Amino acid sequence: MTPVRTAFFISDRTGITAEMLGHSLLTQFDGLSLHETTLPFIDNLDKAQEAVQKINAATVADGLRSIIISTLANTEIAAVVGKANALFLDCFQIFI
Repeated sequence: MTPVRTAFFISDRTGITAEMLGHSLLTQFDGLSLHETTLPFIDNLDKAQEAVQKINAATVADGLRSIIISTLANTEIAAVVGKANALFLDCFQIFI
């Protein structure tokens, strides 16, 4: 039985771009079992802290480090989410 890892698609808007980029990236890994969660409208520091708590809880529950695909435009908010116990992939930092 393949362990399940949680992938979070996080955005300060609807999350559609994060989902699309994330799906394109994650389909490259055969045999990877994922539970996907979208966290849209993470547009302030309080929501970012709540997201970090959810991400860290998923990492503990899964026993595997979660994956974050982020399209957060605000660098302060992205920095908070980036401190979660997860692999943080910031699409804006990578591509822009």
